[in-house]
Amino acid sequence: MSEQRLLEELRAVVAEAVAERRGLVAFTRLAAADLDRMARQTEHRALLAVWSRLPEDVRQPPLPQVLDALRAMQRELDELEARQDIRPESRSLARDEVVWQTFERVAGLLGVL
Repeated sequence: MSEQRLLEELRAVVAEAVAERRGLVAFTRLAAADLDRMARQTEHRALLAVWSRLPEDVRQPPLPQVLDALRAMQRELDELEARQDIRPESRSLARDEVVWQTFERVAGLLGVL
């Protein structure tokens, strides 16, 4: 697959996740914490889908930057999981923050946001 076609495919994956995330506000009966959790799950699924489609040797911008962002996210998540000095609730909030920031960065790099 050409990198241009791959870029278009990745944009579609992220755009779909952005639309799904926006659609969550329709669930007004859910608590804010539940909406946030669902949004982070949507973002994380999209990031994993993007990563699974990216070969290691991409060259066309912004694909190398996207790959770097995903690798950095995984490093941060691994470091977070390895920490022993953090409560489960704090770990969950920190994990959500890493996922959210990475999703926003990837969406921005791909020109979706």
